[in-house]
Amino acid sequence: MVRNSKGSRRERELLSLFSKNGFVVHRVAGSGKGEDAICDLIAIDKNGKVSLIEVKSRKNVYYTKDDISQLNELINYAKKCNSKPILAVKLNYKDWQFFDLTKGIPEKVE
Repeated sequence: MVRNSKGSRRERELLSLFSKNGFVVHRVAGSGKGEDAICDLIAIDKNGKVSLIEVKSRKNVYYTKDDISQLNELINYAKKCNSKPILAVKLNYKDWQFFDLTKGIPEKVE
């Protein structure tokens, strides 16, 4: 199995979930580690509000220095373009959890 296949699969799963709920959603090419993309998904609701979504899928949620840097960059970028930065987390065997990063990076995800 390719190293990033789980992350890509979760991104597509979330894209489908948002699409079924009336959002226009685009999966960002090149959003893997070390790439220039700011987020994994861009979602637009029926009122035209744009959300920049970073997807994390893991056994446990932990944040590396790179994760913190990436999420802070997403927050800053979202402020510049008047959009909402969202962290979407899918822990193994649990439901999706969504965090509005304008309120800060969550310390704990269970």
